[in-house]
Amino acid sequence: MTSAALVPPRRPRVGGRVDPAFRAVGERFVERLADAELGASLCVIVDGETVVDLWGGHRDRKRLQPWRRDTLVCGFSTSKGATATAILDAVAEGMLELDAPLVDLWPEFGGDGRETITLRHVLSHRAGLPGWRPDTGLVPADLLDPVRMTAALAAQRPFWTPGTQHGYHARSFGYLLAEVLVRATGETVGARLRRRITGPRGLDFLMGLSDADQQRCADLAPAAAGSVAPEASRPMLKAMGDLASATGAAFSVPPAPRGLNTSARWRAIELPAMNGHGTAAGLAGLYAAHLAGDLLPPSLFAEARVPHSDGADAVLLQHSTFGLGFMCSRSTLRLGISDASFGHAGAGGSVAFADTDAGVAFAFLMNRLRPGAVTGNESAMALLDALQDCLA
Repeated sequence: MTSAALVPPRRPRVGGRVDPAFRAVGERFVERLADAELGASLCVIVDGETVVDLWGGHRDRKRLQPWRRDTLVCGFSTSKGATATAILDAVAEGMLELDAPLVDLWPEFGGDGRETITLRHVLSHRAGLPGWRPDTGLVPADLLDPVRMTAALAAQRPFWTPGTQHGYHARSFGYLLAEVLVRATGETVGARLRRRITGPRGLDFLMGLSDADQQRCADLAPAAAGSVAPEASRPMLKAMGDLASATGAAFSVPPAPRGLNTSARWRAIELPAMNGHGTAAGLAGLYAAHLAGDLLPPSLFAEARVPHSDGADAVLLQHSTFGLGFMCSRSTLRLGISDASFGHAGAGGSVAFADTDAGVAFAFLMNRLRPGAVTGNESAMALLDALQDCLA
């Protein structure tokens, strides 16, 4: 592959390589990095070949530390795609069953209608436990205590009869799945990823960082002054303040402690819905492995991409579509190239997906967050537009 020069004078320094046929994607990356981002990485793999692998900008707010090839950044809910892969891998091994009630493995989980909740319900955001009610007594520090958070879920009355509707389980998704996987296999999500999925393929995506890996992390920065949330997300943002609502329970109970996303504790523990750290190349490589058929049996892979939840989302307060742990791209909430795209976006605007029709795996990660981003931010969407032009 031939590298293309992509750094005009006075533009942010960018490292990596671009296939000449995808030069427009690289140019768009440089533009967005200069105009809107602090630091970012982008990787695009087409038919198993890496055609774009770029990184640039800075990993700290003072712009003293350059973003490097191995810089890790928290992609928030992009973690859910990796977590779903680990869970479905255990299903393929026969260690978990999609339609078995969770109480079969987790007896303490029964009561108040929770006994009907299955693994399929959790993966498709239909479990009725999108978050915690305000009377649970949880405090900000508890968010980093998986044992306490999980026990509170096991005593939580569902917000709706499980299976009857869907609503994004923003944080609870990870606590529920982590508990079930440990009880079935003895492994955490991060350990299973390292042993069976990311580790053997050399993919730089981790849950539970060592001290050494923490030294590679980018710090997250708030949105630039004047940033405006997407219009479709404004009802959700307003509802976050109503702690008795499903939206407030999902995102605001308990509130995040100050300095959460740069703390050593946040980076060291596993919160499989929201604190995976990786490079764009690591996440794109995960989805490329899905496209290559290396991760799941064909029938389970197909089932994971079929919409299980499609329509009004009781938490996001807009239309959403989910398979088994993956977001599905639709015109109502664009994730990727076409309706054949599946993956996951992360808070602030990061996104990673694969498109089975186009043979594309894509990941964009950045450290400047956008308010109300439910799918990729403006930079991610601009990069997707450029990619589609190159593929045409």
